[in-house]
Amino acid sequence: MPTLSRRSVLSGVGILVTGAVVAAPASAQDSAALINGISSRVLALLKTGASDAQREREMSAILRESFDMNSIGRTVLGRHWSAATPEQRQRFIVAFEKAEVRAYSSRFREYSGQSLVVGKVTHHNPKDLVDAQIVQPNGQTVRLVWEVMNGKILDVTIEGVSMAITRRSDFNAYIQRNGLDGLIAELERRGS
Repeated sequence: MPTLSRRSVLSGVGILVTGAVVAAPASAQDSAALINGISSRVLALLKTGASDAQREREMSAILRESFDMNSIGRTVLGRHWSAATPEQRQRFIVAFEKAEVRAYSSRFREYSGQSLVVGKVTHHNPKDLVDAQIVQPNGQTVRLVWEVMNGKILDVTIEGVSMAITRRSDFNAYIQRNGLDGLIAELERRGS
């Protein structure tokens, strides 16, 4: 099976986590443990040959439990968040989560033995930055930085590219052409 493309890594980063934790203060250890916990769940799911529906249920649970989807949603909508009505915000968060679950779940099929080694955790009040590397079967590595606050993931930066900023750019372009309701409808379609 071929190695993952940069876009697949960016979109499916949460699926490949295994590794060792470097000794650090308690909150940093908690942040590293969060990443390793996701790893254990996802790898167990991959090894059991779960169905598409099982992968989607587990990915949905992981997103709800481990990612701050409300903060991520506000970040990716950027200036459009302030202009959105409460109903649009709620519809967006639900549609965004479902679309992400569908995208991550489908990328589980691309797994071909990659692993992630968790390294140094740096505390930048109030956030922890968890350095890690995806190691491809051929030995190539991809550098990641997980941004964690209050036990939830806020963003993942891959080779210096923020997942949240990338989504914001994509969503802003879509909103410019189709409006916020158009983006929400597209995310609802992708998540169904």
